[in-house]
Amino acid sequence: MFTLIAQNKYGQRLELTHNQAYVVKSIEGIDPPEGVINTTRNADADGSVFNSAYVNNRQIIITLAINGPAEQNRINLYKYFKSKYPVRLFYKNESRDVYIDGYVKKPMIDFFAEKQIAQITIFCPSPFFKGATDIITDFSSVESAFEFPFEIEAADPIEFGIIIDEIEKNIIYHGDVETGAVITLDARGSVANPIIANLDTNQFFKLNLSMARGDRIIINTTKKQKSARLISNGVVSNVVGSIADGSTWLQILPDDNMLQITATSGSENLDAYVAVTEQFEGV
Repeated sequence: MFTLIAQNKYGQRLELTHNQAYVVKSIEGIDPPEGVINTTRNADADGSVFNSAYVNNRQIIITLAINGPAEQNRINLYKYFKSKYPVRLFYKNESRDVYIDGYVKKPMIDFFAEKQIAQITIFCPSPFFKGATDIITDFSSVESAFEFPFEIEAADPIEFGIIIDEIEKNIIYHGDVETGAVITLDARGSVANPIIANLDTNQFFKLNLSMARGDRIIINTTKKQKSARLISNGVVSNVVGSIADGSTWLQILPDDNMLQITATSGSENLDAYVAVTEQFEGV
């Protein structure tokens, strides 16, 4: 069993499965997308030389039978599948809960069939399905230091919680395709030159700058969305120019990723959060 939901640009949702108005007859294009391999032929040798490879855009075709009242239910579809407009498809089965964004090419209706049939073609420039829920890893934790019953007898302050900074944490990524991450760094005091490293790939991302108490840095290493911004006293600055030599826009690989977040000084004043959206080739 599976669930298919369409969301239009206004955030309105229509469930196409478990809906008496429609019957989903088929969904094409939810398997892994086609790869394109570029090679160069050698005149004096058999075969060819690999140059590059990429994954094609995805095209999803949904075929629906429209139940009665057919006219009312058909027109209702137009609210969610408008030609050229964006649409988000949510798909859930026993193993995966994902979504994909695309654009409606054309909803085709067989008006004169005994039971009206709608065929909706959706073009997806980004071919991978994304996990419906992000993986968020907190690199700082609070250890409880407060117990009941208690009595306050001393004049010294009593600790309700102790912040413990964890330099390393393992992110387990269940996706099929390597992806970027959104890394948020918050300063509780002075921090110099924050560094994020993937110990499994020996790659790092470092910023040559100083953070003061209350500053926040947001780094996005996702392809086509790469950015590094500093928010200080409400002012947002682009700090891509502060990226240190040798840095890499870190990618999260399938399975284990041991990340280390530190700084050349003041790492004890650094809170860090890493958000990862899993990506899948198919469902």
